[in-house]
Amino acid sequence: MNSQASYLTLLQNQLNQIDDREFDFASWKNATILLITTCFGANSPQVAALDKIDYNYSSWALRDESGTSDPVKRECKTTLSTIIKEFEIRLESNSEGDKITSEAGLDFVWLPFEDELTGASLKKLKSILTQANVSSDEVEAFLKDLPNQTLVNIIQTILLSKEFKQWICK
Repeated sequence: MNSQASYLTLLQNQLNQIDDREFDFASWKNATILLITTCFGANSPQVAALDKIDYNYSSWALRDESGTSDPVKRECKTTLSTIIKEFEIRLESNSEGDKITSEAGLDFVWLPFEDELTGASLKKLKSILTQANVSSDEVEAFLKDLPNQTLVNIIQTILLSKEFKQWICK
């Protein structure tokens, strides 16, 4: 079983946990957000959707005795079901089997360059990197022309990003 299928299984397990009598919303939400972050990226709309779900009632027992369905559980199910469907669609459309990431999955690497470089330098770097046969010598020459502090700032921003920390902790 590949890692994408494993994540799908874990997401479906999270969906099944919602119906448990001993459902712990806070721990479920934290675990589910971690899974969704790994699948879609930290700044994805899927993570934001789960993060917005909030528990407004003071007692599970009161809701259970009233006989009404729990709106928080219902929202958890609906939101996670939609996310799972989207993940399945991405799995089907991912013909090379690459790791699923959001379009913004590597923004944490590119954004520091945008922040530190001038428009002309950024354009030059992009043209170097998008060549069919980019040579490491060209990249090295470009980087050596940058001020040392600029390189330090770029690398520091990448290494301290939330996305890099999540990746390195795997």
